[in-house]
Amino acid sequence: MRRHLVAALVALPVVVVTVLGLPLAVQRSDEALRELAHTRASEARELAPAAVEALTHGERAGLRQRIAEYQDRTGARAHILDAQGQSVGGALCRLSPGELAQHKVVRAALEGQSTDSSDRQLSTFTQELIVAVPAIDHGTLVGIVVVCSALDDLELKQWTIWVVVAVIGALALATSGFLAEPLARWILRPVRYLEAAARRFAAGDHTARVPVHLGPPDLRVLAETFNHLAEQVQHQVTVQKSFVSDAAHQLRSPLVALRLRLENLEPHIEPDGSRGLEQALGEVDRMAGILNALLLLARSESGAQAAEAVDVLAVAEERVASWRLVAEPRGIALTIDGEGDLVASAAASTVDQILDVFLDNALRMAPAGTTVRVRVVEDGGMVAVQCIDAGPGMSPAERGRACGRFWRGAKVATGEGSGLGLAIAASLARANNGHVLLQEAPGGGLHAEVRLPAWGHLPSVALPSRRG
Repeated sequence: MRRHLVAALVALPVVVVTVLGLPLAVQRSDEALRELAHTRASEARELAPAAVEALTHGERAGLRQRIAEYQDRTGARAHILDAQGQSVGGALCRLSPGELAQHKVVRAALEGQSTDSSDRQLSTFTQELIVAVPAIDHGTLVGIVVVCSALDDLELKQWTIWVVVAVIGALALATSGFLAEPLARWILRPVRYLEAAARRFAAGDHTARVPVHLGPPDLRVLAETFNHLAEQVQHQVTVQKSFVSDAAHQLRSPLVALRLRLENLEPHIEPDGSRGLEQALGEVDRMAGILNALLLLARSESGAQAAEAVDVLAVAEERVASWRLVAEPRGIALTIDGEGDLVASAAASTVDQILDVFLDNALRMAPAGTTVRVRVVEDGGMVAVQCIDAGPGMSPAERGRACGRFWRGAKVATGEGSGLGLAIAASLARANNGHVLLQEAPGGGLHAEVRLPAWGHLPSVALPSRRG
């Protein structure tokens, strides 16, 4: 964008100079030719009385002296023709007397018209301005005065006009080129800050704001609008998280009291009512699990925990050892594979909470006699923790919805799970600049994977340099 803005700032003055300068130069060149023609016509009229005297009374000596003085003074050449177009005397033009007599300007003067060749219809044999003025005595045409003027000085003047326009254009180009880069940086600096703040905001940093004192007024208004929008979104997110957290906290105590009351009822329940009491206690436990999940989800979305170096392989080994106590009674083997220093950048307890979600789902869905495999690998600056089971798996549509809140698969037994496990895992991954992937495992089953930045590869979201 900056390159396009710099090009526009450089091109605009040049276009303005070209659009205005070229017509001006053409106009000034034409005016110079007209001024020269007007001057030569005035000088020819001054010579007309001497030409009349020579043509009517034969005073040729005085005429020759006037023509010589005129030529010395102006550099132009004057020639006298009689009423029939015959040469009477004077300095020769570049055209011969015969050619001069046939020139349209001369023929027009012989008809009593005062004209010149400033319309650029010059002789094909020479480039000079020809002015012809009738010499009239008592209303009768007795001859004409022809003034021939070389165009060397005029061309020099015209070239000077074009050079001045070209120099002005070059100065405009140089000035715009010198000022375009810093001006573009000044204009686009708020855009850079806005882009950086938007990236930080999208990454979960809802405190990101844009300076409102930089750049043009319109961009300052845009920065203020972004800050206002960010404050509104931050407020709404804070209210939502507070509601979830407060509701979960407030409901926990009544649930604990309800469970205690149900347990106290056990001695008073008839044997045929024990089954109903167990189901009621199970529903209370399920509700308590949902509340705990909501609390964990609210904490994962707060983004308040700082990242630290996490030995992912060590955490995975510890969690696998704990979950073997659940897997072995069900006849499910639980293995782990990984080598080397696999260190991720994540908040404390992130990896173990996500892996607990994966293993809980895998052990619930995997049939007896199968193996749930956990793998820890590093790939392109990311540390991946994979959990692969041999259960029924998910369809592509189910995998697309599985990380949504309160979503439960069709194959999940009634009353099992809260529908928040994968939503919590995805939220924890996003809060640590990672993501969760759900794929079909080779041979069937589900391949659940979380990818977190390796330690030292965390993407930077710092504001750009003030150098623009």
